[in-house]
Amino acid sequence: ELCVALAVLTLLLGMALPMWRGHVVKVRQAEARVALLQASHFMAQWRSQHGRYTAGAGHWPALPVTATSHYALSFGAQDGNARDDSFQLRAIPKPGHDWLGEDMLVLDQDGNIKLCASNAEGKLRCRVE
Repeated sequence: ELCVALAVLTLLLGMALPMWRGHVVKVRQAEARVALLQASHFMAQWRSQHGRYTAGAGHWPALPVTATSHYALSFGAQDGNARDDSFQLRAIPKPGHDWLGEDMLVLDQDGNIKLCASNAEGKLRCRVE
């Protein structure tokens, strides 16, 4: 009877663990979405004050929020290649958080948030969540 109980418990844990992990990933992604939206709000204010998204000469302004506990925030274009009329912010899993997967959250100047991954050529494959 003890062996049967252990087998059932193992089976239940085997089914519950992936569901729990998926839930935790969604919670961490939600935290990253909040940080992206805060940064997007900052960028909208910056543009209303300065007439552009850049800090001048193709450089980005310093973001007030640069990370969550599990994701690092950065601009899609390298500093020096910034465009005045658009931006892309990325929330990328920090090193050591491999369990989050390779997907990053990408937000553009219009407020669109996509879940993206890089393919072998370095191009993003995205889907709207």
